[in-house]
Amino acid sequence: MGNGLLCTATNGHDGVVAQLLALSPGDARDSDGQTALHLAAEKGHDKVVARLLAHNPALIDAVAFGDTTALHLAACEGHESTVMQLLAFSQSSDADHGGRTALHHAAASGHDKIVARLLAHNPALIDALAYRDMTALHFATVACEDHQSTVVQLLNHSPGLLDMKTGSGNTALHFAAFGGHVKVVAELLARRPSSLVDEDWDGRTPLFRAASQGHQEVVDLFPLTTDQVVCFSLSRSLSLSLSLSLSLSLSPLPCVVRVCVLFVVFYLLFFKR
Repeated sequence: MGNGLLCTATNGHDGVVAQLLALSPGDARDSDGQTALHLAAEKGHDKVVARLLAHNPALIDAVAFGDTTALHLAACEGHESTVMQLLAFSQSSDADHGGRTALHHAAASGHDKIVARLLAHNPALIDALAYRDMTALHFATVACEDHQSTVVQLLNHSPGLLDMKTGSGNTALHFAAFGGHVKVVAELLARRPSSLVDEDWDGRTPLFRAASQGHQEVVDLFPLTTDQVVCFSLSRSLSLSLSLSLSLSLSPLPCVVRVCVLFVVFYLLFFKR
């Protein structure tokens, strides 16, 4: 009975779900701890979600492996109408085991409309920190894609996010530069030009992060007048690494790698412009 409900909820067969719920409380779980509500929400099956919640409202509080809720899954997958249904029952501030709220998940996936819905429902979500003190803006910039519109939306809601650093000292600009997200880097620099000289806890600037990955288009966005600042930062980072390696009798290989990265940076800065 339980497996049948999970399967039909996943596939969105509302009529069959209704028949099975007449014989069950609807709280069956799969091997990952997901209920039928998790599975239906992840797929965006609104009718099934509505039926499950009407039958057993307590399902909204069910957490699967990693403390994942149905709202987290719907936000991550971009199902706006499903998110709206769940918000009528859910505490939108619930976080998974990594401290990620539905806003973190939506921002990471670049779902602008869901970001707007979540912030309208609970403006305090903008201040929520996930693991390593990561904000929703950090998640939007560390993503694999260039989520400029999501970044703009988050910053319009809370400009102070630009100044926030993670537990390793990275700003949103560090992440965007490292990922080669040209539009996002341009947006962040336009809003706060001084962020280009921000350093993480290892002394690396956003330009260092971009150049080390060979992102020429991102490197070109940084003013030439900042090169000396960046090169000084890189040189200092390299010097500290060499000193530490020698003092601790460590293998020289990490230092050789840093030297190679430094040469790449210099090449991008001075010969590819």
